[in-house]
Amino acid sequence: MTLWAHVVPFGDSTWTLPLAAAIALALLLAGYRAHAARWLVCFSAGIAMIVAGKLVFDLGGWSLPSIGFYSISGHAMQTTAIYPLLFMMILSAFGTRAARWGFYLGLAAALFMAITLLSGNYHTLSETLAGLVVGGAVVCSYLRWQLSFRPAHLASLVLLPLAAAVLVDMHGTVNPAKAALWQRAAHWLGATEKYTRQIYTDPASGMRLVSVRLRSILSSCSP
Repeated sequence: MTLWAHVVPFGDSTWTLPLAAAIALALLLAGYRAHAARWLVCFSAGIAMIVAGKLVFDLGGWSLPSIGFYSISGHAMQTTAIYPLLFMMILSAFGTRAARWGFYLGLAAALFMAITLLSGNYHTLSETLAGLVVGGAVVCSYLRWQLSFRPAHLASLVLLPLAAAVLVDMHGTVNPAKAALWQRAAHWLGATEKYTRQIYTDPASGMRLVSVRLRSILSSCSP
């Protein structure tokens, strides 16, 4: 397994959704109700954009092949939205300057995820940049926020994701739920075919190419 395959799961919903919930809980425990509500609304809006974009391509084939854009990268969006705020909150226990550096550390993690997505042929450059922009829009309103957390408030940032990892099979819960919602959306929209895109590197020229395929939803669902 390559380095990229080890990094990518940290931007997957099975890991980021518990972190997003932990951030909201920590904000509520610290008395930042308005910030918690804003976080949930903004993060949910970002997720909605990702889902809408994927449905538009998967079921309708909409894309901009001239710039290599087929859908917004959910990994890039969630990483950019979550990790700067998460690290900022954790390091706020050491003061305002440490909190600010935590924000920059989270941005560095998001950029590293972006490089991972490109190097591993998970997303194109335009898809990754779009994810970074949407995630940045979610989190940047917190950049100049003056934090005041106690260690007890921040405990949920560790305990909730750990509890989700130990007590709940997130892959067994999130992935079937996403598949079921996708199938229901296809039924509502009357879609019978699904578009998929694959990024690969041409061994002869070394160029990165994109292949788009169309297949029947019924055949893809059959055992």
